[in-house]
Amino acid sequence: MKETVTTCYMCDKAPTGDEHVPPKCIFPERKDLPDGVDYRKQLFTVPSCDEHNSKKSKDDEFLCYMLAMSYQINPVGRSHYTTKIRRAINRNSSLLKMFAITAKRVKVMSKQGGPDEESSAIRLDKDRFNRIIDRLGRAIYYLHYQEKWLKDIRYQAEFLHSTIDPENTDRSNASIEKISKEVDYLFSNAVFYGDNPEVFKYQAVIHDDSKKMRLHFYENCKLLLLFDS
Repeated sequence: MKETVTTCYMCDKAPTGDEHVPPKCIFPERKDLPDGVDYRKQLFTVPSCDEHNSKKSKDDEFLCYMLAMSYQINPVGRSHYTTKIRRAINRNSSLLKMFAITAKRVKVMSKQGGPDEESSAIRLDKDRFNRIIDRLGRAIYYLHYQEKWLKDIRYQAEFLHSTIDPENTDRSNASIEKISKEVDYLFSNAVFYGDNPEVFKYQAVIHDDSKKMRLHFYENCKLLLLFDS
């Protein structure tokens, strides 16, 4: 019987361990939760070599901060921000300072019809974000389909909205809202995967010769991934 040889989800090197997908840091620790609550049960992992695991911890932290600062996150995400992430900031504020450099005070329109809320907007490091999403996309594809995706990945971060560029804000945000409504319909009957849905869950469909996946972080931060053949 021929033995199946597993390689890293990103390359052909032999795996030296497992990489959490999404990063473990986005899941609250038990010490920050009520007794009996555990959001780190049955986390997803993929085989990874050292190069594609241990060297990306800063990017994992970057993604965690990005999600935790979104106004769309649920109470679990907000609690995670005020506990673990606050502790991380107190230990090393360099990443937060990087965000703060581009921060701008804005008003966020309430979807419940209440008064607008004061918040902050930041300018996104697009190159870094693209790199993070590319690796996340390849990992979740490997996890679900048990094969590597070797082509480009297109994506739409539905939780990102434009507020800093006044000339394009309305058009850009309207486009994102339109895409999200279409994607809601496309995934309306798709199965959810994930034992910790309050923190992370995902869906997968095959539509028009394209594999599509939708990732949900803290329930309301959604990321659409497109794998086009």
